[in-house]
Amino acid sequence: MRFRRYWPEMLLSLTVALPWLSLIALGGIWLWQSGNVWAWSIAAALLGLLAWPLSKSVQRRANEEARFALGDLAEPSRGWNVVEREAWTEVLAIADATPPFTFAQMEPLVASARDIVEVVARRFHPEAHAAWAQFSLPELLLLVERLCRDVRREALRHIPAVRAIRLSHLLWVQQQNQRYGTVARTGWRMGFGLWRIVRAALNPLQAIGQETSGMFMENTAQVLSYRLRAHATRLLVLEIGRASIELYAGRLALSDEEIGAARERDMAGIVDRPAPVRIVLMGQVNAGKSSLLNALAREVRSAAGPTPVTSSAAEYLLELEGHPTVVLVDMPGLDERTESAAELQVQAERADLMVWVVSATQPARGPDRKWLDEFRAWANAQLARRPPSVLVALTHIDELRPAAEWAPPYDVIAPTAPKARAIRAAVDAAARALDLRVDAIVPIAMPSGRESYNVDSLWARIAVELDEAKLVQLDRLRVGQQGLRLQELADQLGQAGRTIIKGILKV
Repeated sequence: MRFRRYWPEMLLSLTVALPWLSLIALGGIWLWQSGNVWAWSIAAALLGLLAWPLSKSVQRRANEEARFALGDLAEPSRGWNVVEREAWTEVLAIADATPPFTFAQMEPLVASARDIVEVVARRFHPEAHAAWAQFSLPELLLLVERLCRDVRREALRHIPAVRAIRLSHLLWVQQQNQRYGTVARTGWRMGFGLWRIVRAALNPLQAIGQETSGMFMENTAQVLSYRLRAHATRLLVLEIGRASIELYAGRLALSDEEIGAARERDMAGIVDRPAPVRIVLMGQVNAGKSSLLNALAREVRSAAGPTPVTSSAAEYLLELEGHPTVVLVDMPGLDERTESAAELQVQAERADLMVWVVSATQPARGPDRKWLDEFRAWANAQLARRPPSVLVALTHIDELRPAAEWAPPYDVIAPTAPKARAIRAAVDAAARALDLRVDAIVPIAMPSGRESYNVDSLWARIAVELDEAKLVQLDRLRVGQQGLRLQELADQLGQAGRTIIKGILKV
C-alpha cells in the first residue's frame, strides 16, 4: 500500500539519482580499461595526506567558533549561588572535552548526558548514595513540562513540515524498522562485503584505490559536517548541564503560582500583595536604628531615645513616592546576650538586604565587628542560596569634631573643611574596622530638631542593591518552600479523601 501511494516520488528520486550513480560506475570502468587506476590511487593517497592537516585545522577552528557562538549561553545565570556556579564550571569542562557526536547513534548521547547529570548531582549531594535521584516528583514533572515546551518550540522552528507529521507516521516507521530493519542492515553489510571481495579478486589495484578513496571520502564528509556537529554537541551539553543544575538546585521546585503563594506567606500580617525586598536594620544599642527608620519613612514609625527602646523585631512597610517599596525590620540593639546571636541568624535568614547601623562617635568597634563576622560566617555557609549584601549607615556624623559646626552639605570625596575631613576619616576608619568597602558606607545624620542629612544617598545606595536583593529574596522563598509543610499536607490529604469518597459513591 505504501509503495502504491508513493511510487511517483520514488520514481522521481531514482530518475534524478541514476545518472550520477552511473557516472561513478562508468568512471571506474574507464580507469580500469585505460590502466590509470594506479595513477588515480596515488593521487587520491597524496590528496588524502594533504587533507589530514587541513581537517585538523578545520576542527580546531570549528571548536573555537562553537565556543564563541555559544558564549552567551556559556555564562552562568546571574541568580546562581556558589554551588551552582561550581557545578557549571564542571559542565563547561565537559563541553570542552566532549568530541562532536555523529548523532547517528543514541548510545554516546545517552552516556554523555548520564555523565553530566552524575557530575552535577554529585556536586549538590556529595554524601548521597544515589546522588542522581535526589529530586522530588513535582520537580521531575516540572522539568518534563519545560523540556516538552522547549522541544516543541525548536521542532516548529527547525523541522520542515513538522505539523504534517502524525503519530501514525512515526509508528509506521517504527514498525517497519522493527520488522525489516535488522534484515535490511544485515543484507546491506553482507552484499557490500561480498562486492568488495569480488572487486578485490578481479582487480586488486583498483580495489585498493577505491577502498582508499572511500575511506578519505568518509573522513572528508565527517570533517565537513564537523562544524555543525561541534555546535550542536556543545549546545546539547550546555543545555543538559543547565537543566541538571536547575533540577538538583531545587529551582524547579516552584511554579510561578507557588512563588506567589510563598511571597504572600512571607508578607503575612503586613499587606496582601507580592513581597517587596526585606531590609533588616542591625547594630549596637543606641546606634540610631529607630531614628534611621523614622528618617527613611519621613515620619515617626518607631520610638527613639537615649536608652534602648526596641525590645523585639518590628516590621514596617515603607511606600514612598520616588523610592522603592521595602519592608524595614527594626531590630533590638545587639549586645552580649546569647539571644542576640540567635535573633541575628533568624533575621539574617529572612533578610534580602542588611543595613548595619554604626555610630560614628562610638569608639568601640569590637561588638560590631564580632556580630558582623558572625553574619559573614553564616553567609559563607549558605552554599544553596545567595546571602544578603551588607550596607553600613554611619550615623551621628553631626557630632564629630568640630561638634559645634553643622552646615551641610559636606564633600567627603575631596574634603577641605575640618568637618568634612572628620566625616571622611570616620568613614575610612569604619571601613577598616569592619572590613568593608568604602562605597558600602553611607554617612548620615539625624540631629534632633533638624532636618536629616544624606538619607537620600542611603536610599540611592539601596536602589543600587535592589536587583541583587530581589535575587536573594527569590532564593530565600525557594529554599523556604522546600520540605514538608503540614498545611499543604493536610490540604492534599483532604482532597485525596474527597476524591476517594466520590469514587466509592459512584460505584
